[in-house]
Amino acid sequence: MPPSRSAGPGYVRVGPTVLPRWLPWLVAALVAVGGGTAGVLIAVAPEPAGRTADAAPSGLPPGAGGGSATPSAVVPPSVPDAARPTPAGTPSVAYTPPVQPPPEASPPRPDDPGDVVEEYYQDLVNRDFEAAWELGGRNIAHTSYAKWVAGYDTTASISLWSANTVDAGRVRVVIRAVQTDGTPRAYEGTYTVSGGVIVGAEVTER
Repeated sequence: MPPSRSAGPGYVRVGPTVLPRWLPWLVAALVAVGGGTAGVLIAVAPEPAGRTADAAPSGLPPGAGGGSATPSAVVPPSVPDAARPTPAGTPSVAYTPPVQPPPEASPPRPDDPGDVVEEYYQDLVNRDFEAAWELGGRNIAHTSYAKWVAGYDTTASISLWSANTVDAGRVRVVIRAVQTDGTPRAYEGTYTVSGGVIVGAEVTER
C-alpha cells in the first residue's frame, strides 16, 4: 500500500484522496442542483502541483507511455541490379545495322574489237537500247537518243552475220535485218573500235 501523502496549501484530504479546497464546495453545490455530475468531477480532478507521475508500467522502456512511440524509419530491401527495370528509351542490347550487300558491278566491256561489235548488236537484238547507246551508238548515231531509238521502230529483227577484225581497231561486218512489213535488208561495212567502244562506222546497204 503506498504511503499517505500530506495535503499541501490550497488542498484538503478526503479519505485517501487529496482534493483542491474549492472542489468540495463545488460538489456540494452540484449535488444540490442535480448531483449526478459530482462523481464525474471527482474522477477527473487534477493531481496537486508537485506530484510526480507514477513509474511506467512493467515491461516498457523508460519514457514509454500509452503506446504512442514513433516507429523507426522503414528501410526498403535492396534490389539487385539485374532485377531493376531498364529506363524507358534505353535499348536492352546494342543495335547492329543490317549488312548491306555490295552493289552489283557492271559487267566488264570486251577488249577485243570484234567482241565489242558483237555485243553491240546483241544489245540491239535484246532491244536494250541504253546499253547499245553507251557501247557506241552515241558516237555513230549523229542524232539524239530518242530519234536513234525511233529509227528501229520499223525493224522486226536484226542479226550480225559476220564480224571479222581487219586490223587493229577495225571490224568488217555483214548485217541482216527484216522490216516490220516483212522486207529483208542487208548491210555491209566496217566499225572502228577504241577503248572498248565503237567510235566510228562506215556501213551501207547493199
